[in-house]
Amino acid sequence: MIMSLTGIGVILIGVALLIIAVYAAWTLNNLANVLRGMEKTMEHLPDQLDDLFRETGTALNQTNQTISEVNDKLHTLSPLFYMVRDVGEASRKLTSPLARFSSSVDKKMGNHEAQDD
Repeated sequence: MIMSLTGIGVILIGVALLIIAVYAAWTLNNLANVLRGMEKTMEHLPDQLDDLFRETGTALNQTNQTISEVNDKLHTLSPLFYMVRDVGEASRKLTSPLARFSSSVDKKMGNHEAQDD
């Protein structure tokens, strides 16, 4: 009977180790599948990065061209802005004496009205 209990214990230990081995094999197989998927992803990564850098370079070149065109247009419009400023200065110079004259006339008229009262 002692032999049979020892044999049963050994069989139980063997079954437990077999279950652990099957579980470990299943887990390692899943891990291998994940690593294969990562390998495929990593194979495509350099090409994707090359495409990304190429597109970024193209976008930067187009941005530089757009900025250059805007600067050219601003240089073309600069004389117009100077003309508008000059017109504003000229109108200020014309209206300042008129404003002073108008103010002095108002004061004189105010003095006459005050004397009439």
